Amino acid sequence: MYMEIPAIYCVFKGGEVRSAQVRIEGTALSFETEPQTVAFSAEGSEERMQVLVADVRGLGRRGLDDRLLKKMKFSGSDVWFLTFIRDIEDVFDSFMGNIVKLLIPYHTTRNDLVMKEAFEMSENCIPVLFVSKGMVMCRRGQTKDLRTAVEEMARIGFREVAVLDTDSMLTAYDWTSLNDRFPGLIPYIRKKDAMESAEFQNIIFDL
Repeated sequence: MYMEIPAIYCVFKGGEVRSAQVRIEGTALSFETEPQTVAFSAEGSEERMQVLVADVRGLGRRGLDDRLLKKMKFSGSDVWFLTFIRDIEDVFDSFMGNIVKLLIPYHTTRNDLVMKEAFEMSENCIPVLFVSKGMVMCRRGQTKDLRTAVEEMARIGFREVAVLDTDSMLTAYDWTSLNDRFPGLIPYIRKKDAMESAEFQNIIFDL
């Protein structure tokens, strides 16, 4: 049985953390509606929950939103944080917040050396591959084969790699094939019911 990790798309606005659903086109995230006060809470749960917080403003403006990092608090939850990461200094800055794992978008990093440095710095860093039309979005608008990209992250040493299926184009066969090659793969899907297989350890889905 896999662990479900809800994804919340957040921004710090009006002195508080707000969220809304987003549209994803390639690597670009934008809010579909005006963000509202976050209502998510895991209080009352028997075990602490994992929740992914996506820094929508930081990803869009190409820089960590440190106000969101400082102010986000979700009772009863451990936060996985997805934000813009260019170099190892951004990794250091992100871990200044109350987070347990940092998701690093492959396409925003300066080069592969940053991924290696992040791996050496903390086992709580997880690469996230944005996938559109079955291909991984890379730096400077380039693309790469998904299996090749996953294998490259595995060679660096990462035991977990998240794959964000931005347009829901990956099939059940694609997921099964990836899981067979890399058991630490974390599907990041837009709808929870889109995942037919329960062979993964963790699955991230839009709340």
